[in-house]
Amino acid sequence: YKGICEETQKALDRSLLDCTFRLQGRNNRTWVAELVFANCPLISTSSREQGPTRHVYLTYENQLSEPVGGRKVVEMFLNDWNSIAQLYECMLEFARSLPEIPSHLNVFSEVRIYNYRKLILCYGTTKGSSISIQWNSVHQKFHISLGTVGPSSGCSNCHNTILHQLQEMFNKSPNVVQLLQVLYDTQAPLNAINKLPTVPMLGLTQRTNTAYQCFSILPQSPTHIRLAFRNMYCIDIYCQSRGVVAIRDGAYSLFDNSKIVEGFYPAPGLKTFLNMFVDSNQDARRRSVNEDDNPPSPIGGDMMDSLISQLQPQQQSSKQTGAPAAYPLTSPPTSYHNTVTPSPSMMLTQSPGTLHAANSPSGALRAPSPASFGPTPSPSSLGITMGQNANFASPHGTIDSSSPYTMMSPSQRAGNWPGSPQVSGPSTASRMPGMSPANPSLHSPIPDVSHSPRAGTSSQAVPTNMPPPRKLPHRSWAASIPTILTHSALNVLLLPSPTPGLMPGLAGSYLCSPLERFLGSVIMRRHLQRIIQQETLQLINSNEPGVIMFKTDALKCRVALNPKTNQTLQLKVAPETAGQWKQEELQVLEKFFETRVAGPPFKANTLIAFTKLLGAPTHILRDCVHIMKLELFPDQASQLKWNVQFCLTIPPSAPPIAPPGTPAVVLKSKMLFFLQLTQKSAVPQEAMSIIVPIIYDMASGTTQQADIPRQQNSSVAAPMMVSNILKRFAELNSPRPGECTIFAAVRDLMANLTLPPGGRP
Repeated sequence: YKGICEETQKALDRSLLDCTFRLQGRNNRTWVAELVFANCPLISTSSREQGPTRHVYLTYENQLSEPVGGRKVVEMFLNDWNSIAQLYECMLEFARSLPEIPSHLNVFSEVRIYNYRKLILCYGTTKGSSISIQWNSVHQKFHISLGTVGPSSGCSNCHNTILHQLQEMFNKSPNVVQLLQVLYDTQAPLNAINKLPTVPMLGLTQRTNTAYQCFSILPQSPTHIRLAFRNMYCIDIYCQSRGVVAIRDGAYSLFDNSKIVEGFYPAPGLKTFLNMFVDSNQDARRRSVNEDDNPPSPIGGDMMDSLISQLQPQQQSSKQTGAPAAYPLTSPPTSYHNTVTPSPSMMLTQSPGTLHAANSPSGALRAPSPASFGPTPSPSSLGITMGQNANFASPHGTIDSSSPYTMMSPSQRAGNWPGSPQVSGPSTASRMPGMSPANPSLHSPIPDVSHSPRAGTSSQAVPTNMPPPRKLPHRSWAASIPTILTHSALNVLLLPSPTPGLMPGLAGSYLCSPLERFLGSVIMRRHLQRIIQQETLQLINSNEPGVIMFKTDALKCRVALNPKTNQTLQLKVAPETAGQWKQEELQVLEKFFETRVAGPPFKANTLIAFTKLLGAPTHILRDCVHIMKLELFPDQASQLKWNVQFCLTIPPSAPPIAPPGTPAVVLKSKMLFFLQLTQKSAVPQEAMSIIVPIIYDMASGTTQQADIPRQQNSSVAAPMMVSNILKRFAELNSPRPGECTIFAAVRDLMANLTLPPGGRP
């Protein structure tokens, strides 16, 4: 026995009834060892494992170079015997735990097979997933394999994503109940995570030939999954017991909110977005935008003096009455529960958890802690205990004793975060009373009890003559504080769905999840800020967080996330000169931006093309807006034979003027843009589409088809017919000074173009 305790050895020896070796085969080269065991510690559902005894057969091939009954056979048998003993030790512990196993794990799993060499557990609501555990004598560790059975046999096991982490965890602590709890707590989150698109895509940035992976799933531990979005933004998901997960912005170091993990950028507004998915029953209240993404500033010196002067009499009286001493201005120990009613002397020294409703699962996780106003906060100041028994972001702010497993601390994980130091011992903040950045008294005003959703949870007296607190600018580090979501909310967050707030016809065909829409919108806003500085647009300073303001010669523009959903970018346009634009035209421009420019699949070059359109002269932009209206509302032009679509990037089927995916609008002395015309048909699948490159001469005011050489294998019939119709329109409609002919020419083309039946363009 290698590494087997004496108790297990004795139990295994007592259960072994018989051991027989036989020689088989034509040349007596095959050894078969038969082991007979009694008192099997586990009862499986296999029909072959129901008797009082279990027979185990071990087969060994004796090589021709070895004598019959040589040393190799004995070594292989001893290795197998040690493997049986290693697994048997786990099974004894598992069997002892079965009477006390939580009921939800009894329903969740069953022992399908235990044949002394391998344990197979089936789990899930339909028992369609399986996990196999056996000892590998070569590598001297347990080997885990995953699969599916029954109706789910053709599917992939969702836990394949964390297979390596599960195996490492089980070898460190070979506890089957702990393994089942991890499988139970991670199955629903992983099913949701595996729905995210992971296929690399081209054309997302200005480098159109560079592919970017939409989501990268990066497991850090069995219960910690990191999502990287287009190699730019990072979301950390921590799976917990009680059917919840904790989500935070993984771009922030877990140890210091002022430090960013190398290679990632913080996602502004993430906290506000995640709070939209918080279950009201799971979280007693939903924090406001000002509290989450714009946390208030620390209390000023004059305000602190006023508070101290008012608190001194209360502290003296509390000492006289024998009230318990207040905790220092640091996070209290985890044994201090939210249900304890504090004395008046603790008014400004409570833990973050006591400033929230008692039933708030994220109470101990919401205290903002900017490193710029105090020492670096330790993970424990955020409700994250770094000890061996830590449960990261517990729904109750303390260690969840009902969970049979513990969350791995960041210092224990393989593949540590870049830029995150390994720390040991108490943090600087915990050694400096009164200076913990996690203390809400240093960041938040005293809440108005009469209006606070937390009214009634605290018994402190609030000074009434306090000056109003200063408001700080936008603080994006709020997203580094975990947000608690239920499994159902996480599924909604990651499941592809139609864009909310948009008509089905305007939502587009690219279906994606709310999280992808939010992160994609944040990326597009980031691209827009860079593009404005490169284009002939004037950036306007804005004091509003997350708002970009700029102007052209004729329009003032404001771009921000839709405050109702945080899943789309909205453009608000106001004319510089009153009466120059109709309100309907401005609304079309805004709706086109939201649905066709800044929406899925979130390509930077669509923004470049759109900003070029915004910079066009007013009469040209107005004609383009009328074409946009035909695209957004095709039913309003039923007399036309074709539907139109503004191509903001060059499609693959366009004439080879530039690589596909590059901006499809060029605005100089002439304007070049591309339209896709789709023939109206009763059967949409059979509808014919053509790409029309159009060039508008600003000097002459004529609209023509751009003369671009076509590919050799393409038909010339459609381009010839388009060119003839546009030329005839130019001959019959001479442009007047200051008038643009783009919309009139395109509308005439859509009304009169008729391709030969059955012919392809």
